[in-house]
Amino acid sequence: MNSHEEQLKKGLGALAAAGVAVEAPSAAVIPQLREVLRKSPEMHLAAVFLLGKIATVEAAELLREFDQGVADKELKKEIKRAFFKISQKGVVLPVEPAAAKKPAPLFERENQIEAYMSAVDGGGGRLIWIAKPQPNRGLQVIQAMVHDREGLLRFGGVQMKRKELRAMADDIKREHGVSMIAIPWEFADWMIYEGYEKAKARGQSGLEEFHAIRSGIGAGKPKAVIHPVYEKLGAADFRDGPWREHSRRLLEEPELRYWVIIDEWVQDCLTALQEAQSSPLILNQVQKEERLASVVRGAVKTLCAGDHGQAFKRRMEDMALYFAETERMEQAKLSLAVAQQVAEGDPGPLDVSFLTGLMQKSFVFFMSQLKAQQEAQQKEQQSSLIVKP
Repeated sequence: MNSHEEQLKKGLGALAAAGVAVEAPSAAVIPQLREVLRKSPEMHLAAVFLLGKIATVEAAELLREFDQGVADKELKKEIKRAFFKISQKGVVLPVEPAAAKKPAPLFERENQIEAYMSAVDGGGGRLIWIAKPQPNRGLQVIQAMVHDREGLLRFGGVQMKRKELRAMADDIKREHGVSMIAIPWEFADWMIYEGYEKAKARGQSGLEEFHAIRSGIGAGKPKAVIHPVYEKLGAADFRDGPWREHSRRLLEEPELRYWVIIDEWVQDCLTALQEAQSSPLILNQVQKEERLASVVRGAVKTLCAGDHGQAFKRRMEDMALYFAETERMEQAKLSLAVAQQVAEGDPGPLDVSFLTGLMQKSFVFFMSQLKAQQEAQQKEQQSSLIVKP
């Protein structure tokens, strides 16, 4: 008796001792066989052998389950034999689930244009790379920093090896905790070109070589494309359930640690904030808190309106895609819910806790800066009053 037969005999004995009807197995023993899954190599082998004698779809499905993660060659062969026996009796085998599609690893694709994007930084900028393979010459890489409102802040092109680009991504991850996620290169090109037009409109210099550098991937203005987050997450409305309250959790993410709104219009809100804190007309603490909350609500409405709202919507869409690609789906959905609300041009009648928290955080940042400036001015005035001997 060979080793395979010995194992099978031993396993059948163990199953019989466990109360399994090994002589004339029927569909009734399938739940018992499921319980012995991987209990021992011998019992596993014997269970597969018995399943091959049960001509039911349920037996075939359990065989498929048994087959997951099996490395033993003899067991693999027994599973194939069992499938064959069942199919000979007219049972249609269950379709094997398609393997989960894994995203292509960064910087490993050949002979096609690639693009990558960072998270949005505290001031509203994101780093974008477009890399085009060059025959026998590595990659031609376009590097751009695109800001929410200001557009293209930095732009350049460089020739480098693939391993050098990978090393740059590793350095960014190690030093700043920010990943470079893969995005469609057409979307990256559109973002960069849109940023170029914004920067040119406000008179930024240093863009003379833009078209020459970009000519490697295209000429003329690219067509607008739909944000890839809607392909990733779908076009559903994520404003369902307690998303307004839960959205504040986004402020806890490390990539959003330094987010503040630094637009010029925030200065006007600061004036109203200072007046609310120091006004002699406010009689008690409750009134003061209500006035401060009113200033914050007004700032949130401004953030969502007009050009400010369009820029912030894009920022939240970018972060929704970033969170999805870095396997934080809850944060991705919350980010997209915020983006969808901002797209309305108004935060709505109820509080969006993320937007409220972000504006409060921004006010604290500016007030601390203002306080530091005032203290510095006082010190300077005091020192100027000191009469030197």
